Amino acid sequence: MPLPVPNLDDRRFDDLVAEARARLATHLPELTQIAPGDPVHSFIDLFAWLTETILYRANLIPERQRRVFLNLLQIPLRPARAARGVVCVDASPTSVLLPPLLPDGTQLRAGKQSVTMVGELQPTCLTLQLLVKRKLTSAELNALGLSLQDLADQFGLRKGETPTPFQPHRMIPGEETLQFSGTLDNAIYLACLVPRQLEKQIALVRNHLAGTILNVAIAPADQLEGETVNELKPRQLSWELAATGEAGEAIYLPLDLLADSSKGGRQVGVARLRLPRNPALFHSFAQADPMFSGVGQQPPELADQVEGARVAFWLRLRCPDQPDLKLGYLSLNGVDVLAQGLKQDLIVGLGTGLPDQVIALPDGQIEADSLLLDVEENGSWVRWRRVEFLAGQAPDANVYALDPQSGYLYFGDGVSAGRRPPQGMRIRILAYLHGGGYDGNLPAGAIKEIVDGSPRHKLRHEWPLNGGLDAESVEQAERRIPQFLTHRNRAVTQADFKRITENNPVNPVARAEVKVGFLPGANINAARDGVPGVVSLFVLPPGEPALGETPKPSQGLLKDVFGYLLNRVLIGTELYVLSPEFVPLAVSVKLQVRDTETERQTLQDVQYALVDYLWPLAPGGARGSGWPLGIPVSANELATQVARVDGVLAVNRLALFQKGDNGWRRLAESETLSLKPYQLPELVGVRVESGSGTPGLPGGIGALEGTATVTSLEVPVPIIPDVC
Repeated sequence: MPLPVPNLDDRRFDDLVAEARARLATHLPELTQIAPGDPVHSFIDLFAWLTETILYRANLIPERQRRVFLNLLQIPLRPARAARGVVCVDASPTSVLLPPLLPDGTQLRAGKQSVTMVGELQPTCLTLQLLVKRKLTSAELNALGLSLQDLADQFGLRKGETPTPFQPHRMIPGEETLQFSGTLDNAIYLACLVPRQLEKQIALVRNHLAGTILNVAIAPADQLEGETVNELKPRQLSWELAATGEAGEAIYLPLDLLADSSKGGRQVGVARLRLPRNPALFHSFAQADPMFSGVGQQPPELADQVEGARVAFWLRLRCPDQPDLKLGYLSLNGVDVLAQGLKQDLIVGLGTGLPDQVIALPDGQIEADSLLLDVEENGSWVRWRRVEFLAGQAPDANVYALDPQSGYLYFGDGVSAGRRPPQGMRIRILAYLHGGGYDGNLPAGAIKEIVDGSPRHKLRHEWPLNGGLDAESVEQAERRIPQFLTHRNRAVTQADFKRITENNPVNPVARAEVKVGFLPGANINAARDGVPGVVSLFVLPPGEPALGETPKPSQGLLKDVFGYLLNRVLIGTELYVLSPEFVPLAVSVKLQVRDTETERQTLQDVQYALVDYLWPLAPGGARGSGWPLGIPVSANELATQVARVDGVLAVNRLALFQKGDNGWRRLAESETLSLKPYQLPELVGVRVESGSGTPGLPGGIGALEGTATVTSLEVPVPIIPDVC
């Protein structure tokens, strides 16, 4: 709690009048009988008012001193922030010709709110269908009454090829989260369709699309604050065109990414892709029998009975840095928009030749980065550069300063703060964006009109504009600016590192473990411990307990957390954000159940109990917060957990298997799975059976050491449900 600051004088008008009358009564007793309307009372009131005014201003001196001090820090008020988003503009569905290009700065309208396009857009007649290959588990495959051998026979796979089943699933933007996780290949397939009216002219459509720039609108599932996004490095998205190889197989060609304002799906934006100039690379991959759609590397089957002949081409979207990326929106023909107005080609004044010239722009709340200023010199225009501070600039530097909130332009003194605009020379504003604020947060469908648009353009506004904030008030600034001197969001102690990492708004972290002094080397054998000034964090993403689905941090997660923490550690801290090393482990159990009628359910419960106990997140481990780093795994400890499962009468044998270079090795009964301080167990296989004897290695994970193995090639095959 701050210390209370008393007023220099807390007397008000009535107090001053009463005090003056009391003094008159003491010093001039002859005035005590004066009537209320006497002029003496008017003099008393006048001097009381003057005194109160002086006291009021005197009491403001501490506040004025505080604001002067804050101004000396040169941290200005934050201007209004414009809401941003994307809209889509489609071409006419009846013409194979591309409509006119929409230039940068095109104005849109949402009622009284002005909206400005950022970047140019070439509308096309294409529509989009998003599809994924949803991975099927063994339980789901069994529920359909199918086996892997059935699929191998059905699709005619050769010896050594193993079917990997999936179901084609259509994703609808805006109605569900577009998830890469849970898919067979961590990819989303974009079917770019021509309108039904142009199906027979698809070859002409492809010819006109060849070599054009395709704009793809992107929005993340969880929007980050703009300042947080700017702290992070852009994420790399992989955009590929589906083509055919020499043998007719599906291959994927990388597309040129000209620009990505979404920073890899971190914020709402647009990815601009250059399509190949050769239309022969565009393929529909239409199959005569839908059963074979998606086999191998081919795109999956289209949904809603859409004919494959309408596909102009297929795109595949992946994120190698973060395979579990989630998006909220994807659409074609997108363009960035800002809820701001645009002013262009303004003559705002003439140079006076005097030092410290100030010019007021017609608008306030200026987007500083959008302002372009020219000064006339010798019959031509010369671009001047905006700087934060004029002090220290060279006398001949063509610079100016801008107060974005008030719209004031400040020029130099010609001595030590930049050049003066020459006398009589015109000062021109080429363009600037202005406005912004909370009112610009428009819901989907609010933007309805292109100002002076063509009838061949069809506007779609399917994703809301957000991020708009009103300009900062003086009171808000006074609460914020002191953080410049003392900021509490710093990582100092181990608890600070853990708390800040697990609560970061950039990329979710379910568990963070801090190892002070642990220095990773070029390889794991070069790691050192006890190094002063080094802090290493081991992080894990969220995940639900499931066999073979151990949550492992992606490269993107490690980069995001490192970038977020790097701005919050103390000077001299050597920071590392790492993934634990996962040691593959398999468990096999022979047991006796209490009731044979519920035997299958009991065996399933035992598997769930083992998965939960060895899970690196809650409810794993003995304390329920995840299996601890470096704690060995004991067969006796796991047998105790199995014995606690309802329905288990006795645990006959429990065996642990450790993955080696030449296969799986069975651990001795008294042997534990030893783990180093940076290691965690990864349960990849569980085998639970009734009976006695030696437990065998779980199936589907490989073979024991010394056993001959057969290498198989996984072939994705679709499971098309029967529809009556």
